[in-house]
Amino acid sequence: MLKLFYRLRHLHRFHDSDEVDRTIDGVLKSSAQRIQAIDPETDGQWRRLKSTLESKQNIRNERFVVDRKVFFKPAFSFAITSVILIVVGVVWLRYSSSRIYETTRGQHSTITLQDSTEVTLNYLTELKVNRLPFEKSRHVALKGEALFHVRKNGTPFIITTDIGTIQVLGTQFNVRVRDDKMEVAVLSGCVKVSVNKNGIDSSITLTKGQIVVCDKNRFPEIPELLPFSDYPGWTCGKFMFYRTNLLSVCKEMELQFDVVIRIETPQLNNVTITGIVTGQSIEAALTILTQLTGNTYRYEDGGYVIF
Repeated sequence: MLKLFYRLRHLHRFHDSDEVDRTIDGVLKSSAQRIQAIDPETDGQWRRLKSTLESKQNIRNERFVVDRKVFFKPAFSFAITSVILIVVGVVWLRYSSSRIYETTRGQHSTITLQDSTEVTLNYLTELKVNRLPFEKSRHVALKGEALFHVRKNGTPFIITTDIGTIQVLGTQFNVRVRDDKMEVAVLSGCVKVSVNKNGIDSSITLTKGQIVVCDKNRFPEIPELLPFSDYPGWTCGKFMFYRTNLLSVCKEMELQFDVVIRIETPQLNNVTITGIVTGQSIEAALTILTQLTGNTYRYEDGGYVIF
């Protein structure tokens, strides 16, 4: 094309107009013949290519319509739904679990949960740990007594008992649930104690060094200062009783030492005890206990009698 341009320019400068017109016509015809000789079927090829592309597009559209019809058929939809439910079920079973930890008479046990929370179980205690997928909180169920050292990870740690629930984020505290009474004492951090009765929910917050007692079917009492510096004593071989009646005290000692203790005078059953009793032996414990109550004890028929 550049050569053609220069030839025309040269003719225009040195020849007359008629000669230039004849020359231009000749050059154009010659160029057209060369182009046609190189690819005489260019136009036809373009038409065939266009037809092929349109045919493929029509086939693709028809296949999409067929696939969509198949997908929305009831049988196919049911199969897809079944597969999804099976996958969800497998995930749920794999990641959901429940484990129970138990102690017997006179036994203590320390366990570490999956979130690094440390729990020390007192004798005759049951801890059920529930793990559910997609759950944003940590749940355990407690029967008996346990010392919790909850690791903080941003999700609530919830303890369920027959009397109420305790919720924390990260702290150390002791929970005792025996004889239809719940006792919660906080060693560090804070906890929320909740009791639901007759559709009414009552919640209180305990901070470090506070203790609260709650009887079954009643709301929690007003929190008080913890009277013991090294509470709970059972982790170091001591009994620490806070406003506990003598009958419950004797039951605690029975569970610890696997013995039978009988109170001979019925009026003593409801005597309240607050104090520390050594747990080195049953005799040492009964000696201190009867000193606190102003009574005495004796060994009789394989057991002990307070009178």
